[in-house]
This record gives sequence, C-alpha cells and structure tokens, in this order.
Amino acid sequence: MKFTYYKYRAKLNIVKKDLRDKFPLSFFKKLSLWKKGFLAEKYVLYQLDKHNYKDYLSDYNTSMARWINEPFNEILTNKFIFSQCVGKYIKVPETYGIFINGHFSSHSNKTLDDLMDAMTMFVVKIVSGGGGKGVYIIQKENDNQYILNNKTRYSHKELHQLFKTLNNYIFTEYIEPGDFSKSLNQASVNTMRVVTMIDPKTNKAFIARAVQRIGVEASAPQDNFTKGGLSAAIDLDTGTLSDCTTHPKTKKHIRYTHHPDTNIKIEGVTIPNWQSIREQIINAANNLPMLKIIGWDFVIAKEGLVAIEGNHHPDPDVLQGHEPLLIDERIKAFYNYYKII
Repeated sequence: MKFTYYKYRAKLNIVKKDLRDKFPLSFFKKLSLWKKGFLAEKYVLYQLDKHNYKDYLSDYNTSMARWINEPFNEILTNKFIFSQCVGKYIKVPETYGIFINGHFSSHSNKTLDDLMDAMTMFVVKIVSGGGGKGVYIIQKENDNQYILNNKTRYSHKELHQLFKTLNNYIFTEYIEPGDFSKSLNQASVNTMRVVTMIDPKTNKAFIARAVQRIGVEASAPQDNFTKGGLSAAIDLDTGTLSDCTTHPKTKKHIRYTHHPDTNIKIEGVTIPNWQSIREQIINAANNLPMLKIIGWDFVIAKEGLVAIEGNHHPDPDVLQGHEPLLIDERIKAFYNYYKII
C-alpha cells in the first residue's frame, strides 16, 4: 500500500512541476513525456527527439530510487550527520556548531563571536535540503560588515538578527577552492558531482558517472545546475572534461566548449591528480557499504579533495545531459537489482 502511494505521488509530482514551470512544449508532447516518466525539460536536455528515451533513467524512476539507501538515508539527507559519519573516511568541512531555534550551540569553547572574529569566510547552511537552498556563504569585509552570497551586505548586528531566525542550521568552515577549481570560474565554488554505486554482485564500489559543475554569473557564488550552472562530463579514465550542458529554459539545446561569461576553455581541460582523486572516492564509498548509491559533491581544495555533502537520490539531469545512464550495463544492472527499472 505504501509503495503504491509513493508510486502515484511520484507521477503526480512530475505533472504538477511541469504545470508550475510552464516549459515551452505543447501539452500533447508533455502528456507523452509524462506517460514515460519524464519532465518536459528532459525532451530538450536529453535530446529525446534524437535519442531513445529507454536509455535514460526517468524522473519517475529517479524519484522511486530514493528508497535504495533505506534505512540509512539520513546519513546523506542530514548534513550534520553526514559530516560526523562520512568525515571518518574522507575530508569534510569542519562543523563548528549548530543553530537550534535561533540559539547557537558551539562544538568547542569558542563562542559565535569568537568564530566570526577568527574567520574571513564561513558557511551557514540548513541541515537538510538541496539545490543550494538555505545556504549562506558569508564573507567578512571588516569587523562590522559582511556579504552574504556575494550580494547582500549585513552589519554585525544585522547578521546576528538573521542568525536568531535560524533553526537546524550548521556553522561550518568555508573550503577555499584550489587553483584548478578557481581556473574554471573564480566567482563560484565549482564542485564535482560524482555518483558511486555498490555493485550488488561484488559488493564493491564503482564510480558510475562524474561531472564538473561550473558556476555562471546567474548562479554565483554557487554552481547549481538548475540555477544556470554548467555541467561538463569527466572522463573516468583520464579526468578530462567534455563540453558543457546547462539546464534548458527554452526548446533550444545549448552546449558550450568555453565558459559563456569569461570565454575560458573548458572542453579538453584535465583535472590534476585525477587518479588519486578517483581512488580516494572509491575508498570512501567502500567504507560506507550501507549507502548503495551516493551523489557526492566534492571540491578540489588547496589541501586536496573535500566532500561538501552527499545526496541519497542524485538527480540524473546533470549527468544525463551528456550520456544516458542505462547504456552502461553495470548501472542498468544496479537499478534492475533494486527493481527501479
């Protein structure tokens, strides 16, 4: 009964989102896509006029796949728990404290003001949620001026007032991107989305797909794909980047070989130390065998690879804009095993 409820809710949510977003396709085209489990935007992003929709993991199947990691979903849905559990196996941003009903609880003998005084940049983000919502990247200009998300200025007093409105938010260190990440776009934190899966036959982790996300002016200081950020596929053997896709707003499928704001070359650029990065990711995933699928968000920082957060049912749009998931037999077997497809 519960499964049937979620099955129909997933289908209804696709229709409701499309009606709300008003993507510019005809109603009859949308109806055809809904029957196949896809949002209207995927017709353009996946170029379904040219490609076989059966090779793509649909939005409906993605929604149903959210249960694969049960009963351990909370390790990935809760950023506080993620930092405590996953941080044992790979570097994560240090969490200095948590806001509960506007009150700050420190994880050390340092007060909130002590932490704010000691840092030029820090992050305050909600413990659950995704898509860049509820994230404040805060930069200190001086002892009384702060800038939130490169846009809004707050005085010290105003920032404290904001903090008093927060519930279930963590205060973490800001991870300074390394030279490679900055070379893609200095105005945003450019993260890698890497999806690992535990092979049901071998019980060993493998990297299913990986992309480099790159912020643009509209998404800065973040790189979120749905806010206009770019996605370049990462060659899993070499670490070389492909050309970029972006989340479609019109019927036109757009690709970029260079950054649209800065004209910096992206296609053909290789991530430094990729072999080491790949090994670190697989090692971390192997140490978390209860998490059958993880959508990792990594930053290549000055000090090395850092896991910013994880996702328990990673949206495939940022991945499948380059190549369908289900043409890979290991990935297809994974979803078959869990009866998703």
